[in-house]
Amino acid sequence: MKANFSKKWKVTLAITGVAGVILALNIPAVNAQFKNAAFAALAEIQKNVWAAGASAGESLPVFAGESLAEENRRLRAQASGFWVQQAQIDALKKENEFLRQGLNLELEKEFDLKLANIAGKIPARDILIIDKGARDMIAPGMMVIDSQKAVVGKVIKAYDNFSEIQLITDKDFSFDVSIGENAIGGLFRGLGGLNAEIGLVPRDATLAPGQRVYTSGLGGIFSAGLLAGAVKEIRQNDVETFQTAAIAPAFDVAAARQVFVAVGKHPMDSALSAEINGGND
Repeated sequence: MKANFSKKWKVTLAITGVAGVILALNIPAVNAQFKNAAFAALAEIQKNVWAAGASAGESLPVFAGESLAEENRRLRAQASGFWVQQAQIDALKKENEFLRQGLNLELEKEFDLKLANIAGKIPARDILIIDKGARDMIAPGMMVIDSQKAVVGKVIKAYDNFSEIQLITDKDFSFDVSIGENAIGGLFRGLGGLNAEIGLVPRDATLAPGQRVYTSGLGGIFSAGLLAGAVKEIRQNDVETFQTAAIAPAFDVAAARQVFVAVGKHPMDSALSAEINGGND
């Protein structure tokens, strides 16, 4: 029991250490090549840490003789191999389904959609790390979506083998949206902590919980018609000219494993890209 407790503490400390290193890598002064190498190393460490975390809670106490203990170990090894194989099969099925859904996206006509795995998240920021980078033709300013045509965010940093994706919920991220069947105009604003709202909605416009929010295509960041989320709570004030509403983002960060980066066949204007990514260098 004491050994299991110690192992769990080691795993917890390892996870905390990995998170701390990732946070340190977010410091602007850190060299880009060093960041890329560190992300590559951490990606493998994270796999080992989670594997250790799973095994730490699965060990069975042995109360019988040595022969029974050995039999238990043999059976558990066989079972472990089975579950690993099953997990690999399930992962392949999910990836194939994700790709199949992605191939049905009309955006294929405009963009080369690069499939990328989510490798981690920057602590205290709504920023994801993916395992595709400059060597895969990925560059800052490119939009990121999921297989359901929900908008994820945009690339803000591209290293050789990894990239940083700023989620639409990240603080100060904003873009124009169209709300509901009547295409009410508004401004989507990230609040941080995976939260968001829409503002600059005319006070006389009719908003209701459940209305879907789509990208308008204005501003040059995203294509039109991507699902951004749904209205959750309306906030009105008789004094204000506009109304706001809390938004439930369409992209589920907790459940996501992969995303598509839209490598543009029609590149974004360099001046606009510089303006959009200003302050993220």
